[in-house]
Amino acid sequence: MQTADSPLTRLMGWGRDLVRGLLRTNADPAMPTRWSTSLSDNESYPQACLRASYDYRHFNRFRIDPSYNQILESLSRDEGARYAELVAGDAEVLSAMPLLKANDDYGSPQLFDYPVVGRVSPTTLRYASVLIDLKRHFGSLNGLSVCEIGVGYGGQCRMASTFFRPATYCLVDIQPALALAQRYLDHYVLHSVIAFKTLNELPRTPFDLVMSNYAFSELRREVQDVYMERVLTLARRGYITYNEISPAEFNSYSAAELKVMLLGARVLPEMPLTHPGNCVIVWGQLGP
Repeated sequence: MQTADSPLTRLMGWGRDLVRGLLRTNADPAMPTRWSTSLSDNESYPQACLRASYDYRHFNRFRIDPSYNQILESLSRDEGARYAELVAGDAEVLSAMPLLKANDDYGSPQLFDYPVVGRVSPTTLRYASVLIDLKRHFGSLNGLSVCEIGVGYGGQCRMASTFFRPATYCLVDIQPALALAQRYLDHYVLHSVIAFKTLNELPRTPFDLVMSNYAFSELRREVQDVYMERVLTLARRGYITYNEISPAEFNSYSAAELKVMLLGARVLPEMPLTHPGNCVIVWGQLGP
């Protein structure tokens, strides 16, 4: 049964708002348009997520959809090789790669053969390198409550919830991205309680770990402020891969500003460095 506040109803409402925005003309100035909250909240990427979430033909190939690749799944073979070297150097993650490679079972990603790690997509290798970072900074994630801001298609969630056993894992994004992530993750048996939330549905919650792969740094400052109040400043641990590609009008926080705002935060080099100005912001401590 479809209720007034069901995920399907909310997704349909988001889609209607988007279509209205796309159809607006100068002759109809009263028609409202959506306010882009981030680089990924544009016209084509949400539509690509939306199509893949309800149409199996699009889902089967969404990871090579040019509209989707504007935001995600755009790493080259050479970039993947740099992540493969990191994975090959971590015996624990390397031994789990046959299981972690199942991330590539859906969406028809582009696969390459790499020494030691074998045939895999560059994106899955990047998720594995983040997993190595999380393990190094925080130890085991078993039993923790985790929140991920900007979820892609759920690949990092699937990997973290396969290698570790978080108690809960909350994914936060725009509704179309959440719909795609839910469809993707429904193909796997996960050992965590998974929640899908938009920003406005997110309460002020002291998660054990909050993480974001570039997404937080690509938000408008006004949206970042809400995340800071509701999640980041309350989290016991945090991990943000940070970039500087958001437009000037977003007025996004700099890494130096975030270091001051997040108690005990450290700004570390991104390994491997994928773009000038990128870094990793970490706070919190190892262990429970």
